[in-house]
Order: sequence, then C-alpha cells, then structure tokens
Amino acid sequence: MATRLLPVLASVLALSGGACVHQTEAPPLAGPSGLALSLSVTATPDSVNRDGSSQSAIKVSAYDANGRARSGLSIRMDMEVGGKQQDFGTLSSRTIVTGADGSATTVYTAPGPPPPAAGGGTTIVTVVATPTGIDAQASHSWGVDIRLVTPGVILPPADTPTAAFTVSPTPVSVNVTANFDGSSSCGGPVTNGICSSTSAIVGYSWNFGDGSTGGGRTTTHKYSAPGIFAVTLTVVNDRGVAASATQTIAVGSTLAPTAAFVFSPTAPSVGQTVVFNADPSKAAVGHTIVQYSWNFGDGATATGTPVSHSFATAGSYNVTLTVVDDTGQTGTSALSVTVK
Repeated sequence: MATRLLPVLASVLALSGGACVHQTEAPPLAGPSGLALSLSVTATPDSVNRDGSSQSAIKVSAYDANGRARSGLSIRMDMEVGGKQQDFGTLSSRTIVTGADGSATTVYTAPGPPPPAAGGGTTIVTVVATPTGIDAQASHSWGVDIRLVTPGVILPPADTPTAAFTVSPTPVSVNVTANFDGSSSCGGPVTNGICSSTSAIVGYSWNFGDGSTGGGRTTTHKYSAPGIFAVTLTVVNDRGVAASATQTIAVGSTLAPTAAFVFSPTAPSVGQTVVFNADPSKAAVGHTIVQYSWNFGDGATATGTPVSHSFATAGSYNVTLTVVDDTGQTGTSALSVTVK
C-alpha cells in the first residue's frame, strides 16, 4: 500500500516512463502554518499490471486541524500522467464523500496494454483528490502514485527510505507552537548527505510523544505541559517501505509576563482626563503581550493601551492592569490614583 500525505499547500505531480517517481516540491507557504484540512490518499496495491482489468483501491481519509476525522466532505477524483490531467484507466466514482470515519473509497482500473510496437515499460498514474465546497481549499489537491507495469516488466529492488526532521523554534516551550519539518527525509538511503534515490516519500506520520499524532511533510504541535518527549517521524516511500527517526525534545515552561503602567497627570482632579499607558509591561523573551485589560476601581473597565479615563468623584482608586501573552499566561499590576 502506498500513500501520499502532503501539506495543505502542496501540489501533486506524477511522472511517466521508466521506474522512477519524482515528487514536486511544495510552493512556499503564504500564510500561517496551521492546517485547516489535510488528506491522506492511499492506493492498495500501488503497483498493478496494465492489462485492462487489474484494480487498485484508492482510499481518501480527511482530517481537521486537530487531527480528527472529517466526515461529510465532498472530494473530486481525477487522474494525471506526466503532470497533465488526463484519463488513463478508469475510476469507479469521480466524486466521493467521506463517511463517519472521515474516509471514502473509489476503485482505479488499469487501461489495456500498449500495442506490441510500443515495447514494455512502466507508467506512473497519479490519482488526485481535491476537496470541494469548503472555504479556501478547492484549489489544493492531494494524490497518490500508481505504477502501471506492462506484463513481463520486472521492478527494481525497493529502497529503504531515510526519515529525518527538524524542530523550530528551539528551545520548545509549553503552549508555544512548535514546527516539525520532515523535508530532509529521503525515499532511499542518504550518502554523504545527499539523497540520490529515485524513490519518493509518499507518507509522513508523526508521534509527538505526549499521546498526540499528526500527518504531513510539515506540521505543528503545542505541548500543554513541560517534560521530555520522544518525537518519532515515520515515512513511507512509493514502494511501500517504511522507516522511522526519533528525536528527544525538551519542553520547558515559559515565564509569565510582567504588568506595569504609568498614568498622567499623577494628581488628577474630578472629571479630568487621565491617560494610562501599559508600555512598561514586558513579555518573556521570544513572546509578546496580546491583551491589556484595565479596571479603574470605580466600576469602569477598558482594553488596549494607552487608554483614557476620568473619575466622577474625589477619592482614592485602585487601578488594576492585567496583561495576557501569546501563551495564555497573565500578569497583574495595581496602582492607587488619588483624585482631588
């Protein structure tokens, strides 16, 4: 069984001729790294005879941004050869809808053999799955390669892939998004740092060591507690051979932000506008404050910085500032304001 699970912004390209498969690099990401939807497309088997009757079951599984199964998703199925959309064989259904388990299936049937004058050979057909009818996703596709082997052609021995990945930013902190990138993986062995294998990686599976899993060449994850976690990436190449790599990730706690503010004038009169400025507040290194909340002690509140407020009666008021950083941690500070 073969599978190609690509990031949301990856495109699918198949090559024909020979016994090699080339996977086109994904274009640069143009927005946040979190994925709203991802698909896993598998073909069982991934190599069939080009005899007009051999079949492969194409299973598409859909996942949301949290890795949960996505049901009721309509998916259009197409075929490509050499990077160009064309029918080369048949599909039992052109439109499939995922069920309660987030998956749906169509059946690919190989075309008839080429004429004798054409000789033997291997053709790669890519079955492409494109979600339809959902926000900003219709232009993104996932696919899986199927080798069409003319009877009598012998495939070369399968390579064992090499799994490798990087993590950023480091060190990893609690409740901070960590980016995992398996782009350095290879469909076969790596020699002197170079991947020269003709096999392509078609599946990426992640285990983050805290009970969470993910898919895709690149993915993200947040740890909810500090600790040491063994992160494992398992890759599968286009010959169905798998390999894994594991890294130990230390996840540390982040410091809470420090709330501080100044106000002017420092001895206001009744009805006079007082400006409160929270610029002296600080977040931990590598983080930012995303929210400022004020309580002026007279029943009035405000958000943001700077803010203005006037007091209707004379007296002493305890003004409180609460700040929240990008990890959800808070800091609080209070000052007394005497109004004449």
